[in-house]
Amino acid sequence: MSRRRGAELEDAILDAAREELAERGYAKSTMSGIANRAGTNKAVLYRRWSSLPELLLDTLRSRFANVPVPDTGDLRDDVLDLLRQAQTNLGDTRRDTVSGLIADTVHDPRLAQRLRDLIADSTLSDAMSTVLERAAERGQIPPGPWPRRVITLPISLLRDDFVVFGIWPSDADLAAVTDEVFLPLLGYASPSSAVRNSDRPSSEHRG
Repeated sequence: MSRRRGAELEDAILDAAREELAERGYAKSTMSGIANRAGTNKAVLYRRWSSLPELLLDTLRSRFANVPVPDTGDLRDDVLDLLRQAQTNLGDTRRDTVSGLIADTVHDPRLAQRLRDLIADSTLSDAMSTVLERAAERGQIPPGPWPRRVITLPISLLRDDFVVFGIWPSDADLAAVTDEVFLPLLGYASPSSAVRNSDRPSSEHRG
C-alpha cells in the first residue's frame, strides 16, 4: 500500500473524523479513534491539528469546500438554492457537534476565532456575496457593499435554530427566513414586481 501524503491523507483523516462524529458523537470522539479509522496514528493528526476540536471544526469546513454559485436569474431562487445546499451539507450533522464546539470556544479563544471565521468567511458566505452582486447588477436590490453580518444572516439564523432546537430547518423554514427577513432587508424587487412597475404609466402621463 502506497504511503498517503498531503491532500490525500488529509481527506482520509477528515472522512474518518466525520465517521467518528456520526457514530460516537462529539463528546466521545477521540484522536485515537479518528487515527485508527484513517489508517494512521495520532502523531500525524497532531502535526496538522493542535487539538481534537480544531480537527472536528475542519470537518465542518470541508463540507463547503466546493459550493457552486447558483445563477437562476432571480435573487430569491439563488438564495434558496444556497440555503438548500447548506441544508444538504449539514443535514446529517449531529446537534452535539455544533453545541460541543461552541462550548469548547469558551475556554479556547483561538478556536472561538476559527469558528467565527468559518461562519463569516466560509465558501458559502462568499457564494452568497456573489449572488447579491449579481442581483444588484440585475437591479433587483440596491448595490452594496453589504456588511458581513447581513451576508451571513440567513445562514446564522438557520444555524441558531439547529443549535437551539436540534432540528435542521425544513424547506418551509428556509423560505420563511428568505421571504420574511433576508429579502426585505436587502430591498428586493422580484422580477414580477419589476414588470408590473414598468407597465405603470409615469406620473407625467396620468390624467
